[in-house]
Amino acid sequence: MIRSILTVLLVVGVATAAHGLDDTAQLGHEYTKRLLAMDDTAEAHAALARWCEEVGLKEKAKRHWNEVVFRDPDHAAARAALGQVRRGEEWVKAAESAGISAPGADDAEPSAPTFAERRLKLALRIRSIYTEYLGSLDPSTWRKGADAMLMIRDPAAAEPVHRVLSTGREKTRLLMCKVLGQLPGREAARRLARVLLTDSSEAVYEAAVSALEMRSDDHALQPLTNALGGSEEALRRAARALGALRAEPAVANLIARLNTQRPRVKTVREKRSPGPHYFFGTVVPYIADVDPVIGPGGAVAWDPVISAVPWGASAGAEDVVVTVRRIVYVPVRHPEVREALVKITGRDFGFDESAWFRWHRRHQAAAGANE
Repeated sequence: MIRSILTVLLVVGVATAAHGLDDTAQLGHEYTKRLLAMDDTAEAHAALARWCEEVGLKEKAKRHWNEVVFRDPDHAAARAALGQVRRGEEWVKAAESAGISAPGADDAEPSAPTFAERRLKLALRIRSIYTEYLGSLDPSTWRKGADAMLMIRDPAAAEPVHRVLSTGREKTRLLMCKVLGQLPGREAARRLARVLLTDSSEAVYEAAVSALEMRSDDHALQPLTNALGGSEEALRRAARALGALRAEPAVANLIARLNTQRPRVKTVREKRSPGPHYFFGTVVPYIADVDPVIGPGGAVAWDPVISAVPWGASAGAEDVVVTVRRIVYVPVRHPEVREALVKITGRDFGFDESAWFRWHRRHQAAAGANE
């Protein structure tokens, strides 16, 4: 009897709650609260899908039934809700003649969303979480938003996670690294590489490196290796990261960057020759001196020294001192590259590129012989 009364009260309560949520904005707010409070499990998505069906949010119900199937492909309730039955090893759309009815079975079930469609939906969800929760200065509110972000596992979320969260404060950018670190796929790893190469915060840099260390793939190695040929700052950041990741495939590229020629602007002051000289007047020549010249036969000749006296006025430019900027190339050693090589190889040949390359060739030959 008591159980019956409780059942009646529960049904009445659900109906009353559904009736009180008729307003679209209020429904949306309630849905967001439930979404943020749920775990990222198949059963949690199933529970939210059932609630969405009760209050009339059919599209969101379908979305969460699909999330259930994504996590548990053989979830019977989700397949039934999506109007699907098993045929051999596959789940297919139930035929109307089979008499199988399920919520929404009469509606045409859309095909699985494409990567671009999933990314668009996730972008809206991430923007909503960022605006409502991560922008708050209240720690508990921010924590709710962080928990909601950490429930995301779809690789399609990599781009919107980076684009939205990279504009936040340092605390939010640290969360971004953690979220990207748990997302599978190439895009998330490459986004982490971009973060550690460009973010001005040392804490965010360390978080991005740690996130890459936790991953089982090597998708970030190529962009980090490419960054060795960039600016000095990019080279330093990339070398540190490659060393932390023990990236053996990058050893040859690191050796090539131990010593580089970098352009420098050198400023010098130079004296330039004077400009043209002008004279106005008369020049009067005269014999200034006469030198005797003795020939082989004893003959004597005279070699006059002719000079001239100017009579008039002259004008000319003084020597000019100018500032000149020249581009010169100077050798630069990169200790971060050396440290990375030491971490990866366990050897230290200083900045001697020849010694490093000799060791690398011997190491590769030995590795090839053991295969």
